[in-house]
Amino acid sequence: MNLIAKTTVFYLLVSVLVFGIGGYVTYHVVETEVIKETDFALYDEVQDMADDIRDGIPLEILRRRRASIEHVGDHLQIDTFYRFSDTIAPHPYREGETEPYRKLEAVKEVDGSFFHITITDVFIESDDIYDVVVEIIWRLFLILGVGMLIASFLVTRWLLTPFQRILSSIRGFNIKQSEPLDLPKTTTREFRQLNAFVSAMTERARRDFRTVREFSENASHEMQTPLSIARGKLELLQETPSLDQEQLRLIDDAQTALRRLSKLGSALLLLTKIENHEFRAQHKIDFSAIVNACIDNFEELAMLRGLPVKRDVKPGVKVALDPTLADVLVSNLVRNAIRHNQEDGAIEVHLDHKGLIIRNTGAAPTIPTRDLFKRFRKNQQSEKSMGLGLAIVKKICDTNRLSVNYDFQDGWHEISVIFPTNV
Repeated sequence: MNLIAKTTVFYLLVSVLVFGIGGYVTYHVVETEVIKETDFALYDEVQDMADDIRDGIPLEILRRRRASIEHVGDHLQIDTFYRFSDTIAPHPYREGETEPYRKLEAVKEVDGSFFHITITDVFIESDDIYDVVVEIIWRLFLILGVGMLIASFLVTRWLLTPFQRILSSIRGFNIKQSEPLDLPKTTTREFRQLNAFVSAMTERARRDFRTVREFSENASHEMQTPLSIARGKLELLQETPSLDQEQLRLIDDAQTALRRLSKLGSALLLLTKIENHEFRAQHKIDFSAIVNACIDNFEELAMLRGLPVKRDVKPGVKVALDPTLADVLVSNLVRNAIRHNQEDGAIEVHLDHKGLIIRNTGAAPTIPTRDLFKRFRKNQQSEKSMGLGLAIVKKICDTNRLSVNYDFQDGWHEISVIFPTNV
């Protein structure tokens, strides 16, 4: 539910509460006013009858006005009083039905004579007042609700147009570009503050991105130079004729460590570039050709280790992926299948439009398979592995809308890369 809809629902709920309280108050106010006005009309009617009696109008005629007039004597010491009450009387038009009335009883002195006057008037029932109030409140709420809906989806949409344009600019933000965001000009203070914050945030992100990228590239480049020098010095030292076998072994271990350090730097730099989305898939590539080429490159190494490779590669499989990343993805998986295999094992490669599956025999993993995609996590038997191969595979898949799964069953390791359905 968007902001406009939530705001509208909130205001409607508040309106229900306000109209409910207002209806309750209105009902009691109207009921009180009706009683007051009825009592006031009865009081005036009694005064008018007293004047009519004084003017000599016969009592028989006056009694026709829903009134009861009785002469209670002359020169009696009876105080004049007014007493209001509610009563029930037959309905004037419907036989067998009664209706509430308001009654006033009074004793009036007219030219020295006292008259007991009782007069009634139709009283509006509480149910009638309730029905009228509810109908009025309901109609007002309906009009207000329709008005609020129109205002919310028209006026509010117009007011939030700058916000929508800001969101559109943020969606199109590219951290590699140096052009500032095209943010809309607005007179609304909150939107101006948002524009200032977004501009500062994107500029800071670009500056940090450039700093990290320059550092990673410089670190990788500058690290290769002393590593090359160290490897060269070790090679020269290895040619010294006076070295014994122990010294030669130590030199060889040092060269191996330097090679691993060089590969580690390259792998970490590649991970950084993938995370920074420096590889963009401009179009779909022939993934079948890349898989076949990779198998051809590693097939000789696999055969030297006695690992036959069974391939089932469907031709014409297209995937939206950078060619360099595609080659890294397949190479890491095939290399992983060769390295973590067993004697007299096997490798199977299957590719179709749904995905890539690489299976290899081998010992059961010593850690949960889902952890093997984390950096520097590897099986205990994989001493020569840096623990970054599958981490790179996972990062490539995550940044290109691919999913990767690792499963081990019945002595077979299976890594599957699932393509999006629109490939």
